[in-house]
Amino acid sequence: MTCIISALTSKIEDIQRELVEIQSYIACRPDASASIDRRNNKDRHSQIDICRRSFKPREVQKVTSDMSNIHNREEEISVDTYATVMRHKFNLESLGDRLQKIQDATTTMKDKWRRGDEAIRDFTGTWFNKRKEEMETCFPTSASF
Repeated sequence: MTCIISALTSKIEDIQRELVEIQSYIACRPDASASIDRRNNKDRHSQIDICRRSFKPREVQKVTSDMSNIHNREEEISVDTYATVMRHKFNLESLGDRLQKIQDATTTMKDKWRRGDEAIRDFTGTWFNKRKEEMETCFPTSASF
């Protein structure tokens, strides 16, 4: 579990680095505009100054604050992972209980069928033997003559 957490932590750090690179690229490219409508802002020199002064320190500060909060994120990830594992464990236990109930019901039904088959065999055997005895009294076999 610690390997998973460390892998997730390194992945988060990589994504944060890529995000900072993308943000700095978008903020400092020559055709970038502070305005949503890029056609309204034509002054490129003031734009580059804004890029250098305001955007980069904020981005670095954001990354450092995210890095200081990484322990809390690890705890959140481990709590979420633990909750997921517990949910899956509960689902597996409930499936195990259901399978056990099905197996018990199958065993009970097999026992009932076996007893039913035995009862039918006893009944047919008794009936057949009784009929045979009745037949012998009415129609004696050749050994009796």
